[in-house]
This record gives sequence, C-alpha cells and structure tokens, in this order.
Amino acid sequence: MKLKTVLMAILLLGGGTFLTAPLIAQDAPEKPAADEKAKKADEKALTPEELAAQQKLVGERVAKIEETMLRIAKILEKRNPEQAALLRMAIQQSKSDANLEKIAAIESLLREGYLSDAVEQQKVLDTAIRRLLDILLDRDAERKDLDRRIKKAEDNLKTLENIIQRERNHFHESEKFADPEKTLQRAKAAKAKLQDLIQRQQKLIDKTKNPSENAGVAAMKKELEAIAKAQKELRGKNDAAAQDKLGKRAEALAQQIAEHAKQMPDAMKRDKLGRTNPADQAANAAKRASDAMKDGAARMKGAGKFQPNQAEAEQELREAKEALKRLEERHKANDRERMAKDQERLEKDAERLKKDLERLERNAPGEDSGSGDISKSQGEMQKAQKALSKGANQKALPSEEQAKKDLENAAKKLDKLEESLKRLIKLPDYDKMAKDQEKTEEKTEDLLKKMKGANPQPNPNQPDEEGKQGEPSAGQQNVEQAKKAMQRAKRNLRGKSAKGANKDQKEAVDRLNKAREELEEALRQMREEEQLMLLEALERRFGRMLQKQTKLFKQTLALNTRIRDSKGKMPRALVDNAKQLSQGETELAAEADKVIEILAEEGSTVVIPDVLDDMKGDLDMLAARLNALKTGKYTQSVQRDIIETLRELIEVIKEELNKRQGGQGQGDQQDEQEGDQDENLLPTSAELKMLRSLQVRVNKRTRNFDRLREKEDGERKRLAKKQGNVGGLTRTMADRLNREEDG
Repeated sequence: MKLKTVLMAILLLGGGTFLTAPLIAQDAPEKPAADEKAKKADEKALTPEELAAQQKLVGERVAKIEETMLRIAKILEKRNPEQAALLRMAIQQSKSDANLEKIAAIESLLREGYLSDAVEQQKVLDTAIRRLLDILLDRDAERKDLDRRIKKAEDNLKTLENIIQRERNHFHESEKFADPEKTLQRAKAAKAKLQDLIQRQQKLIDKTKNPSENAGVAAMKKELEAIAKAQKELRGKNDAAAQDKLGKRAEALAQQIAEHAKQMPDAMKRDKLGRTNPADQAANAAKRASDAMKDGAARMKGAGKFQPNQAEAEQELREAKEALKRLEERHKANDRERMAKDQERLEKDAERLKKDLERLERNAPGEDSGSGDISKSQGEMQKAQKALSKGANQKALPSEEQAKKDLENAAKKLDKLEESLKRLIKLPDYDKMAKDQEKTEEKTEDLLKKMKGANPQPNPNQPDEEGKQGEPSAGQQNVEQAKKAMQRAKRNLRGKSAKGANKDQKEAVDRLNKAREELEEALRQMREEEQLMLLEALERRFGRMLQKQTKLFKQTLALNTRIRDSKGKMPRALVDNAKQLSQGETELAAEADKVIEILAEEGSTVVIPDVLDDMKGDLDMLAARLNALKTGKYTQSVQRDIIETLRELIEVIKEELNKRQGGQGQGDQQDEQEGDQDENLLPTSAELKMLRSLQVRVNKRTRNFDRLREKEDGERKRLAKKQGNVGGLTRTMADRLNREEDG
C-alpha cells in the first residue's frame, strides 16, 4: 500500500504541477491575487524554447512514472495482485490515451510558437492525467476486491455444503454396517409398533360402528320397558303370584343396574356439573319399584281386601326409565370423548413411529421405510378425531379406515426395507464405499486449494490473495481436519472396518459443520464491511459532487449578473464561460450515472437510485439551459435543489455510518430494530425521509415553473414524470413496509 501511495504522489506532483502550470495558467480567472500576477508575469516571460524544454521534462517524468508503475506491478504480482492489476490498468490507460505522444506534440507546438494550440492540447492532456489519478486514487477498487472475496467465499460455502451432504450420506451408509444387529433390531421394533397401531385402529373402527357400552344399557332399558308394561297389565287385578314374580324380576334388574354402576369408570360416575350417577338412580328406583310390587303381592295374599301400591310401583319404574335414558346419554358422551382420545393417542404414537422410520431411512439411504404413509395416516387420524369429538361416528369411519390402509402400506414397505437390510449386511460393498469416500476427499482437497488461494487453475483476471503470509482463511483449519478424518475413514473401509469408518465420518461431518459456521460468520462480517465501504465511498462521491455543484452555482450567479449587465451584447468570453458551466453540469450528470450503477449493483436501496436518476435529469437539463445562456432564477432554483439533495444524501449516509460505527444514541433504537429486520444498505426510515424531501422539491419546482413567463413544454413533461415517479416510489415503499411487518 505504501508503494502505491508513493506512486500516486509522484504522479500527482509530476503530472499535476509540472504538466499544467506553464501554459494553462494563461486561462486563469480574470482577477488573480497580486502574488499570482507576478508569478504569471514570470511564466509569460518564458520563451517558446524554454516552455518546450519544460514540457519535455514533463514527458520524461511521465515516461519514468510508467516505467516505475510497471516495475512495482511486477513486484506486487504475487504478494498483492489486486494492486498490481490496478497499476497495470493505469499503465494501459496511459498508453491508450497516448500521453507520451501528446506531450511530444505539445513540445513541438511550443517550439514553433503555436501557444494557443499548445494550451488546448495541454487541456486534453490534463484530463488524461486526471484519469490516471482517478484509477489509482479510486477507493472503490478496494470495495471491488472485497466483493470478489465475498463471491469467492459464497462459492466456497456452496461447495462446503455439498461436501457436508455427501459426507453425511457416507456416514449413514456405513452406520448400517457398523452395527448391523442394532439396525435390524430398530427395524423389527418399528415393525412391532406398526402392527400394534394397525390393531388398535381396527378396534377403534369396530367401536365406532357399534359402541359396546351402549349395548348393555340398551338391554337394561328394554327389560325395564317390559316390566313396566307387565305392571300396567296387572293394575287392578288380584293376582298375588304374578305380582310377586314381577317384583322379583324388577329386583333382579335393580341388581344388574347396580352392578353396572359399580363397573363404570370414576370419571363417568359424576358428570362435569357434579350430578349423581344416573345408573345409581335407576338402580334405586328399580329397587323401590320391586319393593312396592312385593308389598302389593303380600297384601293380596293376606286380608282378601287389597291395596297393592301398584301406582307407586309404576311411578318408580318411570323414574328408573328416565334415569336409564340419562345413563345412555352419558355413555354416548363418554364414548365420543374416549374414542376421540383413543384416536388422538394413536396419532401421537404414529408421530413417534414416523421419527423411528425416518431414522431407519437415514441409516439406509435410498430405502423407503414407509414414513410417508405414516404421515398420510396421521392426516386421516386427525380428521377422524375431529368427527368423533362431535359424535359424528359415520363421518369418522372413512377417515379411520383410510388411516388403517395407510398404516398397512407402511408395513409392506417396512418389510421390504428389513429384507433389504439383511441382504446389504451380508454383502457390504466396501470397495465402492471407499471409492465414494475418496471422491468426497478429492472435492474437499479442491476446496482447500481455493481456501488457501492455491487454485490449480488460476485466473489472471481474478488473482487469489487469501491465505497470504500463512494466515488460514475462515474454516480452513476445520476443513483440513475433516479431510484427515476422511482419509482415515477411507483406510478403514478398505480394511473392511465399517465401525471405524463410521466414527471417522462423524468427526468429518462435525468438523465440516464447524467450518461452515466460521465461513458464514466471515461472510457476514465481509458483507457488513462491504456496505460500510460503499457508504463511505458514496459519502466521498456526494461530497465531491456537492463541492462542484456549489461552485457551479456561484459561477452561474456571477455569469447571470454579467449577462444582465451586457445589455444584449454577448461577448465571446460569456459564451465560453456558459459552455464551461454546461460542461461542468454534464460531468456531474455522468458522476450521478456512475453512482446509480453502483447502487443498482448493490440492489437493496429503493428511493436513492430514483433520487439520483431524477437529479441526473436535472443536471442534463441544466447543461442544456446553460449552453443556451439561460442563467436566470429557474436555472438557479434547480441548482439549489441539487445542492439541497446532495446535502440530504450526505446527511443520511453520515447518520448510517455513525450508527454502524457505534456512534448512535439511545434515540436510534427504532433504526436499530429496522437494521435487524433486513440487510439493506440504508434503513427504511432513511429512504422514507428522502422520498418525503423529493416530494417537497417536486412541489417547489412546480411552483417555480408556474412563475416562468415562457414555459418549455419539455420541462412541463419532466415535472409530470417526476410526480409520477414519486407516486411509484411511494407504492414500492408501502410494499416494503408491509413485507417488513409480515416478516
């Protein structure tokens, strides 16, 4: 870097001072300072021969500079190829501009006394020398170099991820042979779990079709209805034997209901409202009906005159019937809840089994364990569970039956996988596994060469400099360790030791994953550095543009005064001055175009490129107006707009630079949050600020245009286009804000 700095200083001093001072001084401002007048007088006193001698000296210095740049480029070729390339670019530009030939031609003109022609040629040469300075002083070269390194790191990361996947496949394949019994045991265990799921799903299907609990309640209900009918037929009859027999029948039913009540789950004995078990209520009512019947039979046998309590028995039977009805409803509700829970448990067990099958697939690459069919069955189980919870048994049945079919399909695939495992374990192809491992090792070696900057096929246009001075690049050491583990795995495979190879392959995968983490972190830092460098470059560019536009604005004011004072007479000097100002605006437009290209390549900013494109249009328009000697208020107002825009751009960029470099205060938390949401060059708040300012300037420009006496149609259309652009940008920013909120 020091050599380049020295070179630039030589070029700046040798080219800038000695090249342009002698004759371009004749084109200086009208009122130079007193000491400068004396200097000018001395310079004008030089004879053509003396001026030619000085010009020849400049030529010798330029030739010496080219030789020096070439020599230093050769020295830097290996150690710092980027700077070497920069120097060669400057040399090529000097040759392309034919600087030495121009100097010789200027020397000849001076000797022959053609001073005006020599001055014009010196101006051309001055521009060419400044181009060289632009190349050597352009700090964007560093950013371009960083961008090259980012792309290289991204390519390395992509390659690394491919290698990780390959090594994982090797690991899973050798795992089958590292512990064959364990792999088979896992397959058999999964098979047993799958068969259990199929059986349980079938039981649930049967229960959905015919709930067993309700069948017992229905039988008791039917018996109670028969007893109630018989009791009604005995009403008013003096038949003690029939009444006694019916009482015993009611007693037996009461005992049956009571036994059913005891066997009911505790959760069913009381409902959510805490109400008593309806089975107990039905049993008690049936017992009371039986007692009333027996008492009536006894009365019939006694006095001959009877009051058998038959009405009381019928009332108790009705109560028992109502209680059984409530019991039936409780059973139905319980069946709904229990079957839904059974289906839910089945779905959860299927999820656990799916994970087991997926693990088997990882241990047997290329084999299908049926995990996909398990996923399908889970979907059907979820549908069935929802229907069962609502008591829609008939709606649940199709999903239950499809879930069973999916489970059966998975079982068939698991059988095939088990047989495949048995065959593979008997005949492992260690030679193929070793060759596959060797190929991955070779890819890893290629990656290492790139990471070390020792690409076997170097590209002279993109020289490598990573790894210089023995410093490893991000992730390099872990990749080297992974490669060594791969070599050990390859030797183990050739020695038919799958277990040893599997251990080495696991180490290789772990090392590669660590390398990926290091490379990702390095990439993140480089991208942050790239954005910081871009912001700094933009600040410098906008600063230079602001300085130049401010100068052009002041010169325009002065020219406008001189044109007004000329009272219609237009001296040649004023016309030339206007053309110079026009050329200055054109150069600024070219600079704005260059910045637009840079931001388009960066790609994350939305408003700023459009602001610059709008500015470029204004600069082109100013160049045309100044060339036509239109230096009035409207021209001046456009120049003021450009100055204000550049100041705002610099302010926005400075704020972002301050924030990124750790200078933000507590009031900037909102911007920090925006920065966390995306990786944009500028936060959304900054772009919105520029969009608002752009709208304000469009409004102001429109008002100024309306005050013009002569309104150019072209400018009217430009203003309309400006407003349309602002509207489009507003919609674009609204879309971005919506995406950030959704994100």
